[in-house]
Amino acid sequence: MVISSKDVKTIYFCPRKAKFEIRHRERNKKSLLSVSNFQTDAFGCILVAEVDEIVSENPLVVKILKTGKKLSEYHMLESAFVGYVIESNGKKLDAIIIESPYYSVSVNWKPYVSRMLSMIGSFCETDEFRVMKTHLCRTCPFSPECFKEIVNSESLTFLHGVKEKTLEKLNSYGINTLKDVINMNPIVEQLLGKEKAKRLAVQAKSIIENRPILIRPVPKISEGLYLDIESYTPLNFDYLFGILDDGVYIPFLASDPSSESNVFKEVVNYISKTNKPVYHFHNYEINRFKKLARRYNVELSKNFFNRFIDVYKLYIDHVALPVPSYSLKSIARYFGFNWRTQLNGQLVVHSYAEYLTTGDKRILQEILTYNEDDVRATEFILKKLIEIIA
Repeated sequence: MVISSKDVKTIYFCPRKAKFEIRHRERNKKSLLSVSNFQTDAFGCILVAEVDEIVSENPLVVKILKTGKKLSEYHMLESAFVGYVIESNGKKLDAIIIESPYYSVSVNWKPYVSRMLSMIGSFCETDEFRVMKTHLCRTCPFSPECFKEIVNSESLTFLHGVKEKTLEKLNSYGINTLKDVINMNPIVEQLLGKEKAKRLAVQAKSIIENRPILIRPVPKISEGLYLDIESYTPLNFDYLFGILDDGVYIPFLASDPSSESNVFKEVVNYISKTNKPVYHFHNYEINRFKKLARRYNVELSKNFFNRFIDVYKLYIDHVALPVPSYSLKSIARYFGFNWRTQLNGQLVVHSYAEYLTTGDKRILQEILTYNEDDVRATEFILKKLIEIIA
């Protein structure tokens, strides 16, 4: 098994997902051995250090690029992985720099080597890992497999709205399975309140019976526009506004931050010319519109924003689904929608950064395809909601 330094984050949060990803990569014969000069053997695995830049050869200084605002523990473990692999090649490593648009730090990676090796050793020597619910589940293509395993055991792991403290509270009263949530609902109601108990019972029934169940009536749904925004967060730059109108995908693309204002105004003008509702998934789009309106002194009325309808909220408030999470990908995949790319919300930021560096139009086209699939998925699940309530 070949493990890259770029796998460290996933191993840290969810080794099961990392194992799936590495096996998928190897099945598809995607070799990492040609992308790096630094590799070593450990625990029966090949460890490959992928660095984004060799700053200098003598002394050897390498750079790892990130997009976030602060250093995290897994960054230090990744740097320890890189440092260990490079020095195992007999090289003297002078410094590892971790850099993002928000910071540039030469990190002290050596104190993290022992913990990194323990983590990688366990990962290499273990075939199966227990199912965990993490923030990675929202976009993970393997989460349906984990969900299926959990359903078979009737565990509460993926019961929507049950976090660790709630789970501990339920377990302390002997509520350990999905059937317990239904059969012991009066106790759940005393612990969590009437509304929450009702929601959990319906959610548990939906998972057990593997079907959508209405929680309450859904408001009237009419035909509209579908909106999805792609942003390059390191520059706080909204570069792509994808709109789906009567089946036609219309990308409003800003070539650089200086053109963001004009593109935003074009989008506002397009939406304002119609009385159709604007469907989006979660609150990101409406928040960005409000910020951009303030930034560029564009006056948007309350009626304009009243036309924005959050499809996530329609689902979360009105329907229980047998899904591992209520993310767009999870809901759409449950109903049979498939994306044409492997991108997700995090990867698209890295892809756009690569596009800015290389100017490769193929990368931009992949981002446009991903954005189009997002708006089409939003339309798709809204139509599925109409079918449920019909």
